[in-house]
Amino acid sequence: MSVVGNAKNAGKTTVLNALIAAYGDIRVGVTSIGLDGEELDAVTYLPKPRIYLQKGTLTATAEDCLKTAEATYRLLRRTGVSTALGEIVVVEIVKPGICLVGGPATVAAMEKIVGILKDLGAARIFIDGAFARSSHAVAGEALVYVVGAHYSPVMEKVVAAAGNALRRFRLPAVPVALQELSGQTEIGWIDRANGFHPLGMASTIGTADRILDQIPAAAAWLYLPKALGPVFARRFIERREENRCGLVLADPTALVLPDDVLRHLFQTGRDIRVLRPMTVAFVAINPFSPAGHRFDGERFLTSIRKVTDLPVIDVLEVINHGNPQ
Repeated sequence: MSVVGNAKNAGKTTVLNALIAAYGDIRVGVTSIGLDGEELDAVTYLPKPRIYLQKGTLTATAEDCLKTAEATYRLLRRTGVSTALGEIVVVEIVKPGICLVGGPATVAAMEKIVGILKDLGAARIFIDGAFARSSHAVAGEALVYVVGAHYSPVMEKVVAAAGNALRRFRLPAVPVALQELSGQTEIGWIDRANGFHPLGMASTIGTADRILDQIPAAAAWLYLPKALGPVFARRFIERREENRCGLVLADPTALVLPDDVLRHLFQTGRDIRVLRPMTVAFVAINPFSPAGHRFDGERFLTSIRKVTDLPVIDVLEVINHGNPQ
């Protein structure tokens, strides 16, 4: 399970600590897409909750991170995955305590690390993510989305952005007839009989109008094997009367768009499907911001529940009531 936040200091680490504690009766594995568990945030320098690992927990972390560990551990395996902080190693926590967790930076490396944790007996694996890098969520079977007040002092803005983000994470799978597109590396359009027509390009960077010029009015779908960025999205939106086809993407994280562009894309009403859909387990809210503002907890909870049918809980509820299965 991946833990994804809507902003830095959203409350991800608090949720992660609660999840680790909730599964104290089984072997848990923990890693991170980047550096996490540090005392101060590396960008904002605000105090952060630190990752507390229980006895028996497996953690995959960069070797240099272990120099500051307050937990006692024993080395189980070297992974061969390199980072700026040294090789990722897997250790077992012998005596519980705080540990800095710095994991791999790519999805492929994360998938390797997850596989190693499984091989070593982890029955539940939690991946902590870096802000604005939700790509690691693809390596998990499900994710928790943490919506923190730190995103904006205006609650309505936080709620609206969360609704669009959850819609993005829950994009539906392609029809069965289109699943074979997973082997395609070129951009192309799909006709009404599910025939694929490659356009000889692999990326949308600098090619938006060239791509859109070649899509016939009768096209059912446009397939983009890589990321859909804001420049292409804006042109797609601007030319929506010419191009009424749906979009097929690799997975929800391929939508790399700021909130306003994502909202406008959804407002076009285009059918957007993915080859690898994701599962959101629940939403955790954090009405407190380390910047000083806070929302009314009940009002925040009610507002988020209006934009999703997923279970929504307060971060502190996770801690106080335990086991959010």
